[in-house]
Parts: sequence; structure tokens; C-alpha cells
Amino acid sequence: MGSVELHVHFVFGSHYAASKGRYEIGKLLVAAGADINAKDKALQLPLHRAATTGSIAFINVLLRAPPGSAKPRLNTGDRMGNTPLHLAMESAHAEAAVTLIEAGADRSRINLDGQTPEHLEGVGGQEQKRAREYVVSRVGPADD
Repeated sequence: MGSVELHVHFVFGSHYAASKGRYEIGKLLVAAGADINAKDKALQLPLHRAATTGSIAFINVLLRAPPGSAKPRLNTGDRMGNTPLHLAMESAHAEAAVTLIEAGADRSRINLDGQTPEHLEGVGGQEQKRAREYVVSRVGPADD
């Protein structure tokens, strides 16, 4: 494997591991110095991927990066302007959303459609309603 191929696997391996909820692989990559703020083609960070899948274990791996590592960028928007919090709420992963909010995610950040995380339609229906209610019960209402 060439050095360029190894670099690609090293940098984007954390995106793959996050999207599959493979936190043990994420821990190894982060410990080895993987860039936790590397962007993929959709301008998503590994944190976006973990939030989309609701992988709280992987989110915590990223939030608790070793000393000397870069801090995760909680409020970075992807190509649609969605932050990890937008994606957690859109997918009705309420516990992941609470974890991000407690870590300092900006609940008032708007995406390119002018929507805040808690105003996204997302999966809709009762599941979305329950997710919003859970978030408010845990961290209070968003300052609109």
C-alpha cells in the first residue's frame, strides 16, 4: 500500500467507522492521531456521521480525544449547512442530540434551508415528536 493510499485510509477510516458505529476502530484511529475534523466529499466530519447513526459511543470517542489532539468542531456545517446536531435531530437520535448539546453544540445554528436543528422535519411523525420532547426534557427548550 502506497503512502497516499495509507493516508486516505487513515483519514477517512474514521468517517467509515463513525458511519458504522464502530467506536473501537474510532478509538484506535483517534489514539493513532487521525484527524477528527477531516472533511469528506459531503464536507462532513466523523462527528456528522456518528450523529446521523446515533452512535453515542463514537460521539464520545470524538468528544474525549486525547490531550494534545484537536478538539472536535461541534458546529461545522456540511454542504447543506447541517451540523452534527442537525443530523442527530433529523434522524430522531435524541440521546445523541443531548450529548452534543451538553458538549456545547449550537442549537440556534441554521442550515442552508434556514432551519435550526430542532425545527427540521426529519423522520417526522411521532418518532420526531418524541425526540424533540426528550431533548427538551433533558436540556430545556432552545432559545429561539
